[in-house]
Amino acid sequence: MHISWSVRNRLALIRIPLWRSPGKTARKLDQCEETFEYRAPDAFANPYLLLAGLATAVSYGLSHSKEALKTAEDLQVDNHGAMQRLKTLPLSCDESAHSLEKDRQLYESHQIFPSKLINKTVESLKAYEDRRLWQDLAGKPDKVEKVLKQYRHFG
Repeated sequence: MHISWSVRNRLALIRIPLWRSPGKTARKLDQCEETFEYRAPDAFANPYLLLAGLATAVSYGLSHSKEALKTAEDLQVDNHGAMQRLKTLPLSCDESAHSLEKDRQLYESHQIFPSKLINKTVESLKAYEDRRLWQDLAGKPDKVEKVLKQYRHFG
């Protein structure tokens, strides 16, 4: 999933729907309803940290509005070149840890996330040691099943 926001593109991490009233055309970007869709739900996420992270992203977007609007406008026209320039969500816990370390200043700004929490989260993510997991499991369904049973959570 691409790390971006958009009005029309359903591959964006955050989508701002252009709602249509019966008999009316879709509104323009600057006339959007005040709603959004977060397109990467995770049932295992801590909802408090997730909402705090979304608030941090909103704050960043508001303070860098020209950059945010440019990204959305590029994606509205389904510009394949713009899509290629976008980052994607991490594919492993290891990638997530490195991404969090790289961007920690953003999360620690305004004391939204304490550095202790960031340090512990990075440590926990790295403990999975899954950097090469998908390459190691390719073509080995028995090993995939074993990993799924080990980390599958219910309830």
